Amino acid sequence: METSSLLLCKGLLLTAFLLTCWNAPTTAELTIELVPPMVAEGGNSVLFVHKMPLNVQAFYWYKQKDATKSYEVARYLTPNNTTSKMPQHSGRKTVFYSGSLLIRNVTQADSGFYTLLTFNTEMQSELTHIHLEVYKPVAQPTLQADKTTVTEDGSVTLTCLPENSGLSIRWLFNRQSLYFNSRMTLSQKNSQLVIDPVRMEDAGEYQCEVSNGYSSKMSSPVQMSVTSE
Repeated sequence: METSSLLLCKGLLLTAFLLTCWNAPTTAELTIELVPPMVAEGGNSVLFVHKMPLNVQAFYWYKQKDATKSYEVARYLTPNNTTSKMPQHSGRKTVFYSGSLLIRNVTQADSGFYTLLTFNTEMQSELTHIHLEVYKPVAQPTLQADKTTVTEDGSVTLTCLPENSGLSIRWLFNRQSLYFNSRMTLSQKNSQLVIDPVRMEDAGEYQCEVSNGYSSKMSSPVQMSVTSE
């Protein structure tokens, strides 16, 4: 689990990144990109704007395909450099002068279409849409061992039990990626690890991590001891 200081550092870096990404003048069409492309509940999502024209007078974000005031999320009025966030969103949504919208601690209720409405200095308007999908995070897997105290030259079987199928599985030893050797065998879907024969250096803490591309969870550790005959 990430520490609060690491999360704060990431948040500061993300804010600095968004504040400095104002695009140079170009004739290319304004587009919106999801960063990251896939996000699970509890994460942060940036609706990142590319090619925002420099002559923008104001822009508005809406949580729907229609630019209707009741769906307004946030607005930015560039002449006096003011930002207005709608009170019903409790500060989880922040708009930047680059046009990008940051949504913190997303929930599945945040899924849907988002619309960016821009006005330039000649009061010409442009609508751009993007769809955000918020996924459920993976559940914590369970790691089981057929024994936690093993005699040297014996064997042990560790089984990772994810709640859902189709997840990728990674094995860890003493909080680091497990280095596999010829004495270790993995099942076809990596859910079972067999060590045979066991050596003294195999003693330690084992975990498995499951992921689905947008979230991951590690099992609680299993401590294995190795005794000599």
